[in-house]
Amino acid sequence: MKAGKQMRTERHDCDRSRREGGGVKRIAIAACAVLLLAGIGFSAYKASAWGDEAGRFPLSLLEISGNVVLTEEEVVELAGIEPGMDLLSIDLGRVEAAVISSPRIERAYVARLLPDHVLIRLDEKLPAAIVPFGSSGFVEIADDGSVLPVAERTAFVDIPLISGLGEPPSGGEVFDSENLRTALSLLRTARELSPSLWMEISEVHIAPGSGLVIYTVADGAEIRFGSGACDRMELSQLWAVLSDLRTRGVTAETIDMRFRSQIVVRTAGGGSRGRA
Repeated sequence: MKAGKQMRTERHDCDRSRREGGGVKRIAIAACAVLLLAGIGFSAYKASAWGDEAGRFPLSLLEISGNVVLTEEEVVELAGIEPGMDLLSIDLGRVEAAVISSPRIERAYVARLLPDHVLIRLDEKLPAAIVPFGSSGFVEIADDGSVLPVAERTAFVDIPLISGLGEPPSGGEVFDSENLRTALSLLRTARELSPSLWMEISEVHIAPGSGLVIYTVADGAEIRFGSGACDRMELSQLWAVLSDLRTRGVTAETIDMRFRSQIVVRTAGGGSRGRA
């Protein structure tokens, strides 16, 4: 925004709880499709002062809805719209194309509402996981494997980590990895089976020669699946075991899912037991 043209924000979206001082809460990501369909959430920018040179229909209200990870400021920058612009001179097609040019945006709709209003509705390509990038950073990966460009809130997005993949490509490109597709499929199936199970998953690690290993959020339990993709039945069995452990207040150190006939659970006290 140019100096002297400040905007204030009116927030009507659902609370996004912050993890460690400001994160986008994982459950907000999981439930965003429902929220967007319900029309919950929009942010409006309104000018405090426009001046007299703006034209007959100066833009004074820019309403943005559908953004989950992207901030309102990032959407405004993509749109290239400034307060005070003549509403009739704004090329809506150009604005829409500019917004969609971001790899983070699936679809966008832009409308002009006289006398002073522009509406931008977004469908974001939401992150499904984060992967390590560089020496100490992370990037978000969408469900189709595409790498999402770093955004202001990237560091605070609370979603599972996928590790053991190697260096991802640049933002906007597809991370072509069979191991990544397997891990994303596991996370997708877990979320479809039970959002609570998905919330339990802190990390999916690709262990060379050992297959998939999951670490839980609550107690850091190591869950070993072995080589190949785990199916819905295996995840259902895992969720039954985790639910039973949580109900009984028992902390697991490892859960071994590699055997056909049983699941081996080793608890924090050092004991182990098999579950058919």
